[in-house]
Amino acid sequence: MVKGTGSGREFAKAAALLGVGIVLASLVFGLFFFESRRPQQTITVVGTASKQYEADTVKWSLSLTERTGLDDLAGGRRRLYDSLQEMLHFLRESGVDDSEVTIIPPSVYEFYGSSGIEGYRLEQQVYVISQDVDTIDNLALEVLPQLDTDLDVYNSRLEYFYSNLDELKKDMVGEATQNARERALEMLKGSDMSLGKLRTLRQGVFQITQPHSTEVSSMGIHDTSTKSKQISVTAHATFEIK
Repeated sequence: MVKGTGSGREFAKAAALLGVGIVLASLVFGLFFFESRRPQQTITVVGTASKQYEADTVKWSLSLTERTGLDDLAGGRRRLYDSLQEMLHFLRESGVDDSEVTIIPPSVYEFYGSSGIEGYRLEQQVYVISQDVDTIDNLALEVLPQLDTDLDVYNSRLEYFYSNLDELKKDMVGEATQNARERALEMLKGSDMSLGKLRTLRQGVFQITQPHSTEVSSMGIHDTSTKSKQISVTAHATFEIK
C-alpha cells in the first residue's frame, strides 16, 4: 500500500510538470504568433551614387572599301589588300603595336543599278584596341585625313572603355547603400523613432553616360562615345523603425 501511494504521488507530480510545460509552451507560441502577426513599421528610401571618371582604353574601328565591276572581282581584292597593307604601315609608323590591331576577313557585297547587279563592294574591317588613348585619338581625328586619297576609309569610329569597371561598380553600390541609410536617418530626425536593421536591399541598373547627362534607361546605359564618363546607380533599401 505504501508503494502504491508513492507511485501515485510521482505520477501526479509528473502530470503537473507536464501540464505546466504545456502551458508555458502555449504561452511562448502565443507570444511568438502575436509578435509575428504584429505589423512592423518600416521606411523605404532610394540611395544614389554618382561619379565622373576617365576611360583608359580606346577602340578604333574603321573600314576600308573598294568597288569593282562584275569582271574585276580579283583585281578589287588585290587593291583592297594593298590598301590594308598601307593602313598597317601607317599604324606601325605612328607607334601602334601589331598586337593592338585586329584584322577581320574581307566581305564582298553586290551593288545594284537600274539594270541589276553592276558590280561588287569589298569591305575590310580593322580594329585597334589600345590603352594609349591620346595617340589613337590623334590618329583618328587629325592624322587620318592626311592619308593618301586613294585609301578609301569610311565608318571610322572611336569607343572608350574603363579597364577597372567592375571594381568601380562595387564601390558605387556601396556608396549608394550608404547614401540610402543616411537618407533614412535624415527622414527620422526630429521624431521619436530610430532606424532599425536593414530588411531588404535592391540594386538599380547602372547608367554610364556622358558627363552631366540626365539620360536614364530602365535597362541601363553604357555610352562609349566620350573619354570622360559619368557613372551612377541607385540602391532601394527598406529599414525597420524602432
